[in-house]
Amino acid sequence: MHHPTRLLTIGFGIVILLMIALAYTGFQSINSGGSQFNLQVAGQLQKINLINELSTIIQNRTRFMQSMLLSENDFIENESWPTFSRMSGAYSATRERLESLLAPREYDLMKAIDNLDKEISDLNRQVSVLFLNGSRDEASLVLLQEVLPKTVPLLAHLSELTQMQRLDVEEAMLLASQDAQSSRTRITLFSIVAVLISLTVTFIAIWYGRKLSSQLQDMNTYLEEKIYERTESLLDTQKELLEDKNELTRMALTDNLTGLSNRTHMNQILHKEFSRFERHNQRFGIIMLDIDRFKLINDKFGHDAGDEVLKTLAATFDKAIRSSDFVARWGGEEFLICCTTIEEEDLLPIAETIRQLVATTNFNHKGQITASLGCAAIVKGESIGDLIKRADVALYEAKNNGRNRSMVSEFTDISLW
Repeated sequence: MHHPTRLLTIGFGIVILLMIALAYTGFQSINSGGSQFNLQVAGQLQKINLINELSTIIQNRTRFMQSMLLSENDFIENESWPTFSRMSGAYSATRERLESLLAPREYDLMKAIDNLDKEISDLNRQVSVLFLNGSRDEASLVLLQEVLPKTVPLLAHLSELTQMQRLDVEEAMLLASQDAQSSRTRITLFSIVAVLISLTVTFIAIWYGRKLSSQLQDMNTYLEEKIYERTESLLDTQKELLEDKNELTRMALTDNLTGLSNRTHMNQILHKEFSRFERHNQRFGIIMLDIDRFKLINDKFGHDAGDEVLKTLAATFDKAIRSSDFVARWGGEEFLICCTTIEEEDLLPIAETIRQLVATTNFNHKGQITASLGCAAIVKGESIGDLIKRADVALYEAKNNGRNRSMVSEFTDISLW
């Protein structure tokens, strides 16, 4: 072989070897870059799954607290502490696994989540103690006013943390796409140096680049679907919590037996009417009703029959009071009606209508049942407590004067007007 030919062959061989080495180096760089990005994306997915586990634990704990409202005391005593311990252990274990994966910028948000969770856990223990002590109304108010308002921002923080992972994944995929584009450019430049292997190198680069882009696109689509599903799940959970909050509000303000407002709700109504009276001088009055000889009904027919009488009586109020008035079960067999925007002389006709309606109502063969009523209208300088006392005195006057009658408490001190 001639010397030039030999040099050309050697040079061509060197070029081929260099191209092979460069191609191999480029291939390894692409492969290692792809593996790096795959590991990075896998880490973000793991974080998303752990965050979702924390959300699920918090949701389960909230639902368990709500279920305690309908549970018996024996169930609460036997199950509340073990359940809280299991959920606390599950939260701590998941939180420990998540600790090593957090980025520095995520620690403050995770700290806020931990603080909220600790506050909610302490409140849950307080609610459990209230349930065990029989203070269901107070426990319901703690759930409504403190636990649920703290749970909503807690889930929002977790949703924000999930969104941060999505942004990190998108950034990783963008870098991977840029790296793939850079790799294709380098391989294209190498192909110009060696024409004989350029088509092969270009084909490999294009094929691998498309494969990598396809994998990244598939991964991007998969992540977007998963994030969308989790976001929808969090939104559904927030909606359920809002509905649960409204239901807890209704339960906290409603008498379970009659379906009427309870004493707590009536006190809120009285304070609202009292504020309007002080601002605009719009008077209001109350009518206190007590069923006559109710103890005899319980003794003769049983407490279930007494409960039926109370429910039947509660259903009759709609026929006797105005649409603007409010009625509540005040306690036992006592009911209280708040008559808005009314003068004292208008209370007695309403009370008499109620009394006559009770006397003529059929209480399923329990005999004739009557009620005594005491009325009082607010005056300037008088407190709500004083108003209730006057109505109570008028009620007992009706009892002492033979029952089945209505009495009005007249406030005669003109100096208070």
